[in-house]
Amino acid sequence: MKKLIVLFFSICVLFSNVYSHTVLKNSVPSKFINVIIDGETFPGASIYKVSEQIYYFSIKEISEIYNAALEWQPVSSKVTMHLNNRKIDIKAGSMEVTFGGKAKKMSLPPRLIKNNIYIPSEILTSKEFSEIAKANTSWNPSSSVLNITHYLNISAVRYFTRPESTQVLIELEEPLSYMVLKTSASVVVKILRGKVQHDCINANNGVIKSIVCDMQGRSALIAINLTQKPEFVKVSNLSKPNRISVDIMHSKNIDISNSKETVISKPEGEYALNDSVQEFDLTPPEQYGQAQISEFISFVEKDTDNKDLEKIPVTKFENKNIIDVSSAITDDPAMTSGIIPKRQNQKKHNKRKKIIVLDAGHGGKDPGAVGPNGTKEKDINLEIVYELKKIFDNDNNYEIILTRKDDTFIPLAERTNIANEHNADLFISIHCNANFDRSINGFEIYFLSEKATDSEAAATAVLENSVLKLEGKPSKKRTLLENMLRSMVINEYINDSSELGGFIASQIPSRVKIPNNGVKQASFYVLRGTQMPAVFIESAFISNYAQEAKFRSKKFRTAIADSIYEGIAKYYARKEKK
Repeated sequence: MKKLIVLFFSICVLFSNVYSHTVLKNSVPSKFINVIIDGETFPGASIYKVSEQIYYFSIKEISEIYNAALEWQPVSSKVTMHLNNRKIDIKAGSMEVTFGGKAKKMSLPPRLIKNNIYIPSEILTSKEFSEIAKANTSWNPSSSVLNITHYLNISAVRYFTRPESTQVLIELEEPLSYMVLKTSASVVVKILRGKVQHDCINANNGVIKSIVCDMQGRSALIAINLTQKPEFVKVSNLSKPNRISVDIMHSKNIDISNSKETVISKPEGEYALNDSVQEFDLTPPEQYGQAQISEFISFVEKDTDNKDLEKIPVTKFENKNIIDVSSAITDDPAMTSGIIPKRQNQKKHNKRKKIIVLDAGHGGKDPGAVGPNGTKEKDINLEIVYELKKIFDNDNNYEIILTRKDDTFIPLAERTNIANEHNADLFISIHCNANFDRSINGFEIYFLSEKATDSEAAATAVLENSVLKLEGKPSKKRTLLENMLRSMVINEYINDSSELGGFIASQIPSRVKIPNNGVKQASFYVLRGTQMPAVFIESAFISNYAQEAKFRSKKFRTAIADSIYEGIAKYYARKEKK
């Protein structure tokens, strides 16, 4: 009896293997799946579809996607993937995969097809693979999207510009030790055990040419390349949340009232990874002679867990070259929050705060557009608005009012009325764009006009105005309000709205890193009747596979918020200059 059971089981296993191999062999590989790595599109991979839930990936293409090396053993149909100094052993037909020396049984075996091993998606999405790849991987069969997000503990690098100073904020997910190096025209923050996504931010703000983020061994490097010798530089830790703040006091004020950043040619001494570290003189000016001097700008915090620290050269600087201006600006709340440091002798004006109404589009029963992986526009809009509010709250020039603070449905006319009742100076409505063509992407800004810029602008307005169908039967008060708004389609603030949109759009290329589709006009219902300059911001296309993935990252959302904030600051700088 036992022999019959064993024989029956063996036949079942053999049939299952033959069936699975036959299905894969006769299947047609698809070249149309989307691979998104840290919000960027990667050339698609070929897959074999066994069923609606079972997919196999080419190990060769997977190795390219994860930047891994393969070691083949053709005789045994075995391949070893070398990834981040660890090994993953995979054998065709075997249910076991060895991750870093530890075997785990999978529900499906890898298959050998035309001299190439194909692996099931469950290997890539497993916890063991994620730990070795140092990345989270998700596979969505319905949208054919393979999304990879690497582990990072440096979530964003941001910069804020003022005429007299520029602040660079390095946002950390955990406390990290660091030191500061200086070349002839750069300030470089070396963050030990930091993990950052490679990036180059072309600031060109008249003081900073670029901010380069990269990895060097087990450390992250944030290189701030300068076009102007600074008066002094202050580097400090900020907490709740954890940040490193690099405050650069300009040797001469810059004009921030231009809508376009000044493009400056490459300076001598721009930082590169193979540069030797040099000092440039940062002697404090005489007017700050009473401020205390300290050595905090270049140091490595004691870290007994990292033996490599002893091998890292630490550049020593004389006290006279560095200034700690905290005693000079202790009355400035911006220094405790890490937003926009100010000079000690900056003139104080008792001006009325600008009231800005921030409108997070959609909400409640109105989800807005939904991305291919299920991301809801209403949630992204609210997150961007709250990120933007944080920045404005740390600037004493502004008072912020939100049309919604949570997942609440607010009729369009009421959003406009909130701005009018508070006598707001600006109305900013924030949205995510969408299109049936998932390849379309970019950032667009609209101001009110009955005549749309083009057919696409008109279609966008029709889509956004469709929320009116969800508002139900209006009350008598709301009917009167809507009638008033209809009669105020064209107003005196169109030119200001267009100018405001231009300033915000000027920040897009360097910060958000997506196509700038420009400033357009269309008949958006939520802008009708606004008694102040108002713009409708379509921050990116949530219908685009890559941009939906970007929306899920804090780095991208903060870049959008920073662009809006800096655009508004430049807009008011221009107003004050006139």
